[in-house]
Amino acid sequence: MSTHGATGIVVGIEGTVASQAALEWAIREAALRGTTVTVVHAWEFIVARDAGRMTAHEEKTASDCMLDAAITSGLRAAGVSPEVVPRSIKGPVAKALLSASEDAELLVLGRGHRSGMIDILRHSVSAECVRHASCPVVIIPNSPVAVHRAAVSR
Repeated sequence: MSTHGATGIVVGIEGTVASQAALEWAIREAALRGTTVTVVHAWEFIVARDAGRMTAHEEKTASDCMLDAAITSGLRAAGVSPEVVPRSIKGPVAKALLSASEDAELLVLGRGHRSGMIDILRHSVSAECVRHASCPVVIIPNSPVAVHRAAVSR
């Protein structure tokens, strides 16, 4: 896994506490590295499941709104402002994240409540990304550590 020529940090969000923690960590890390953060929300519109609930256009609009809100909150919480690029991607989550991070320095994800063998057996997004990513993958736990607080406040 070479990161030579890699650009920026990619972080996946899904509207959970864990993904917001991952976003805040990625923002702080990007500020330390002097690089950009690409914030990815992947979504799928499956007619058989979603028809009558929401249209594909409404799903995309909801994704864009969630990205805006999460980024605003993340920047405020992180207290730093690296360049941030929002990306709403229609498609399977793991595939979208792997594609978006092909040329990245890091892929950052939040870890939900599951762990270990359950992740592997249920084909979790984080397990899929760890197995197939072309860059290092950072998994932020549900209760994130304050790794950047001292470094950013200097």
